[in-house]
Amino acid sequence: MGEQAEKKPKAKEVMKQLTKDYYGGALRAHEENKYVAYTTAVSPVELFYAHDIIPIYPENHSVMCLTGRMMPRLSLEIEKRGYTSHLCAYARSDLGYREVGESPIGGIPDPDFLLACNAQCFTLTKWFQVLSRRYGVPVFVFDTPQYIRKDEARKNIIKYVEHQLAEMIEALEELTGRKFDHDRLREVLGYSTEASKLYREFLDLASIKPSPISIFDALIHMAIIVYLRGTKEAVDYYRLLIDEIKEEKVSKGIGVIPNERFRLYWENLPIWFKFRDHSDFLAAHDAVILTSLYAHAWSYDFDVSNPLGTLAENYTSVFSNVELEDRAERAIELFRRYSLNGNIMFMNRSCKAVTFGVLELKDMIIKETGIPALLFESDMGDPRFYSEVQIRTRLEAYLETLDRMGIG
Repeated sequence: MGEQAEKKPKAKEVMKQLTKDYYGGALRAHEENKYVAYTTAVSPVELFYAHDIIPIYPENHSVMCLTGRMMPRLSLEIEKRGYTSHLCAYARSDLGYREVGESPIGGIPDPDFLLACNAQCFTLTKWFQVLSRRYGVPVFVFDTPQYIRKDEARKNIIKYVEHQLAEMIEALEELTGRKFDHDRLREVLGYSTEASKLYREFLDLASIKPSPISIFDALIHMAIIVYLRGTKEAVDYYRLLIDEIKEEKVSKGIGVIPNERFRLYWENLPIWFKFRDHSDFLAAHDAVILTSLYAHAWSYDFDVSNPLGTLAENYTSVFSNVELEDRAERAIELFRRYSLNGNIMFMNRSCKAVTFGVLELKDMIIKETGIPALLFESDMGDPRFYSEVQIRTRLEAYLETLDRMGIG
């Protein structure tokens, strides 16, 4: 009898190992004569991978702290030092971690330098400046003016951002004492391009009825495109993930919930500490959140033949850095592509940049789709600003409204 075929690993097992290797490699960086750079989730991380620098994302570590319900202790610690509770939960969590040293993964290494991109928000820039002073290391600010539609203005913005990328390459050469390898950058961009394409394919599985994935799956598996973008490991991971979902669910017509009726859009970042609770609550009401602009933020489209130009174009045009009309069009396209019939709009007190304009965005989406929206306010990471009874009651009432309208 021949040997049995080797069992294919599960995507979640692979993700767990990739994450362990990634953080382990960062913790060993200095022993292996490598540099560690803190960077923001939206930033031209391809430059770091091309220059053999390990990127670390304080935001990602903060998410682990938030899902681990560590936020109140970490925030209170930093509030004692004069920081307001109105500050971004990611920043409060990270700065609090640096005071108390508590972490769900044992901590992250200190940085050799930092890169802050303000396409997400301006808080990140100030947060990274605080870290720069704390560790006595340089910070590079990647400035991305709002990406607007007028062609001439767009051209000037891209030129300005390209110039910054060239300056950053020079800075990396000076900081590390090594010549930058532009051929290696094209190779890294190739991996980013393929990983982004596969990541979009994964997200678009939600267009199938019943959907084999939810926004909660998307947010879990999003981690790889954030911190391993630009690597072969990311490409291999998303191929494995897509094949697994197609084989185990799509081919069998299995949905992520048993009785799918309400296919929902979610506006804004997730409420991390209620992640599983929201999933279970909605499933019990035959509802599933399928997508958001946030989940699609890493669906890049790089042109390997023009490295700096394509990095400038992609990292300037993230959904939080475009005109409101552009953002609305992107959201409405998701409604059409995924056959959505419900809309939950979260006013996130922790993220002013994404929440700014949500009221107008709601009106634009309702006008175009005719689908009513539920609007509520809370905090993505701080349970002190979350009302369990109120939010559950409003979710139930909203789903009842959709039911009465014959939706679902």
